[in-house]
Amino acid sequence: MQLTSDALLGALAVTAVLGLAVTVWLLPRFSGRSVQAVIARLTLLLACQLAILLALLSAVNSYFSFYVTWSDLLGTQKGTGKIREGQSPAGSAAGRPLARTVSRLNADVDLRVPAKDGQLEEVKIQGPRTGLEVKAFAYLPPEYFRPEFAKRRFPVVVFLTGYPGDAKGLIVRQNLVRTAAEEMKAGRVQPTIYIITRSTVVPPRDTECTDIPSGPQVKTFFSQDVPESLKVTYRLSDKKEGWAVAGQSTGGYCAAKLALLHSDRFGAAATQAGYFTAIKDSSTRDLYGGSQAVRNDNDLIWRLQHLPPPPVSILVASSRVGEINFPQAERFSSLARPPLRVDRLTLDEGGHNFTTFRRMMPETMRWLSARQRADG
Repeated sequence: MQLTSDALLGALAVTAVLGLAVTVWLLPRFSGRSVQAVIARLTLLLACQLAILLALLSAVNSYFSFYVTWSDLLGTQKGTGKIREGQSPAGSAAGRPLARTVSRLNADVDLRVPAKDGQLEEVKIQGPRTGLEVKAFAYLPPEYFRPEFAKRRFPVVVFLTGYPGDAKGLIVRQNLVRTAAEEMKAGRVQPTIYIITRSTVVPPRDTECTDIPSGPQVKTFFSQDVPESLKVTYRLSDKKEGWAVAGQSTGGYCAAKLALLHSDRFGAAATQAGYFTAIKDSSTRDLYGGSQAVRNDNDLIWRLQHLPPPPVSILVASSRVGEINFPQAERFSSLARPPLRVDRLTLDEGGHNFTTFRRMMPETMRWLSARQRADG
């Protein structure tokens, strides 16, 4: 059972309520001053407090998607992937469509008739170069299922969660798919495919979408493996003008980095409450092999200060009050110069949370759509 599941949260909530009721019922029976009575009261109170605490922690974890599975929480997941350079071997995932299934979330987001509402699918993206893989959701717009659009190759937005993240949270708690469907229906966003996934592909480690020396090649995975695998699975644009990447927090940093370093693959990027410097902490460990040059290469502010800017458009969405990364957003934007274009979406106030991200979503989608182009 996933740690973000409603079933687990419900079970813990019921346990907490029952624990409180049992404590209130039994406490009068242990009102004496004997050692046994004191121990019994203490046991009841501790058990009740523990049940309430676990329910609260589960609710917070479910809302913010900090840890999705027990292995995420305990840090027991193994495997960093095998690095395979060069062309993908014949018959690899990049040469044949990936397995897809219709998602059970369609009913939750009111997608009932594909040609009218669109459809949400689940797919596992496997990297033939890097050996990495990630589960993703693909929202296909209604036009994808209509005969008159059978030859169209649609623009696509790869949308990345923060760390550790859960793609389901973007759909259920932030209404990404529902917002996209409404914006397309209203004509404010062109028919677009959204690939929704987490930026954490080797949990519990936070790789910051970095090609780690002698480690997981996560930047290569998102810049090469993911686009190539998706293009043989769905009718997606072949041109960079049809490809965009977006994300929140860590995913926002990833989005901006992928666009800056791979402007041949992505024509636009949007970062919501993202940061722009190369970090190192207990969740990342050493991402740069002890090399300052590698760290600089992953520091987006350093790149704008020292390297030629790429021909790409980036939307920097942040909040003036309440967002810890706002100063970095200001600094990054001030350093932009042609052919790089940086636009701003600034809220007067808003914390680093789902509520703020949800407020940014419609304008982010419209901005991306205005800079993308379909084929055919």
